[in-house]
Amino acid sequence: MSISEDTAVGPNLDFNPMIAPHRQNPHLFYAEARKQQVAISPTLGMYVVTRYQDLMTVVNDPGTYSSSVAIPRIYDNPPEVVAELHGVPETSMLVNEDEPLHHAVRKVFEPALSAKRIRELTPLMRDTANSLIDSFEPADSADLHSQFASPFVQKVLSAIIGFPVEDSAQVQRWSDYQAMLFNPLAPTDEKVHAARGMRAYTEYLQELVDARKFEPTGDLISCLVHGTDKYPPLSNDQVHTLVRGSRVAGYDTTRDSILSTLLLMLRDRELWEAVRSDSARMLPRIMEEALRRDAPHRGLLRLATRETELGGASIPQGAVLFLLFGAGNRDDRMFPEPDSVKLDRSNVRKHLAFGDGLHRCPGEPTARVEIRVAIQTIIARLPGLHLAPDFHPEYVASFPLQRIGIAAGTRSRRCVVNSPSHDFRDAMSSFPSGVTIVTTTDTDGRWWGFTATSFCSVVNGTAAGARLPGRHRRVPSGVSPPPNAGSCT
Repeated sequence: MSISEDTAVGPNLDFNPMIAPHRQNPHLFYAEARKQQVAISPTLGMYVVTRYQDLMTVVNDPGTYSSSVAIPRIYDNPPEVVAELHGVPETSMLVNEDEPLHHAVRKVFEPALSAKRIRELTPLMRDTANSLIDSFEPADSADLHSQFASPFVQKVLSAIIGFPVEDSAQVQRWSDYQAMLFNPLAPTDEKVHAARGMRAYTEYLQELVDARKFEPTGDLISCLVHGTDKYPPLSNDQVHTLVRGSRVAGYDTTRDSILSTLLLMLRDRELWEAVRSDSARMLPRIMEEALRRDAPHRGLLRLATRETELGGASIPQGAVLFLLFGAGNRDDRMFPEPDSVKLDRSNVRKHLAFGDGLHRCPGEPTARVEIRVAIQTIIARLPGLHLAPDFHPEYVASFPLQRIGIAAGTRSRRCVVNSPSHDFRDAMSSFPSGVTIVTTTDTDGRWWGFTATSFCSVVNGTAAGARLPGRHRRVPSGVSPPPNAGSCT
């Protein structure tokens, strides 16, 4: 059973994920780049790493390739934005930590994501999924992004971290503010507004932190506040930074993994029916193939701490490398016929959707359970769900995430972008990524909206504008960037 990739766009050896052709199909660039030595992308100003073995070399040598630049900081913004952040704490996030600090922080972090904790949360996941389906199943139309995957992940994350579930929507708005502050492409006035919102987020989170000091509940906030028998609790600023970062990291990736897996199944009815008939055996296979084939993020950045060689290229000290995990996941030297869906791959769990090495995602087991529960529930409750015959996905403009832009249309509701005075079809041309209108229908002839990205999610007949994360880096003291590394934004 296999599905061939549509390859309608030609490759370009300079990589820019924000525009065509790489936006629509980055895998064509990935395939060409894997044939050559590691090279710097003029557009990005960083070395692009695409081969599986080269990626493994980098992630398993943290001494040579520092993680300190992996994720931007909210205080790396224009002065008028930073002025509004007064009092908002920030330290380095877990993904940016090098040893020895990384190990100690991770050990405090991990109990909140233990196997025992996941088992305790699984009934909540099932109840949440069923409740969400209950809310839209009687209707003539629904959107699997805004009405299912997004609120599902939000509510599960709330339970994991320690946010009251009823506050999930508000916490998502605050989390979107933080993502906005990560984005160097966002207008400064919008960032100023986001920075002001972070103050309320800080006050809200501090109340939860103070409460957990006296009454721990086993959630992430409790673990960070109290530490373990062997590792001390984190500072107040560290707790704020890690909680906010975990909320951002755990949302987009898990939501898009759920939707990408569903999309892969809905494109092949034989595959859908195979999973329906033997979920316990078949669903884990298709989940892993979806994670391998459509990793929920492109990758992370690393900083060369010394001059070195990688993939046939000389890498200068201070160079920034973009680790394209999605490219490594389709390296045919590791995964034969990488563009096809093959459910019998013996090495599929070696994919890099969760990274590898020191910074392998600590939320990996939890994310897998979330994906499994969400899809099992959808299959059981909506067994006849179909994609429209003219469906064609399109990648959206995004730097760190590899997202598919699918906006939902229905037979009775018009989609608009930002303002009801603009028709969605007209407004599409104003966005650099483009959007494809898609509908699905079940065996009863009802129409269902389906979207796999936050770029244009249909909510009550309107589509919300996208976050467009871009390049952002920090260079630790004592390490000088090469002249061609570009400027810090």
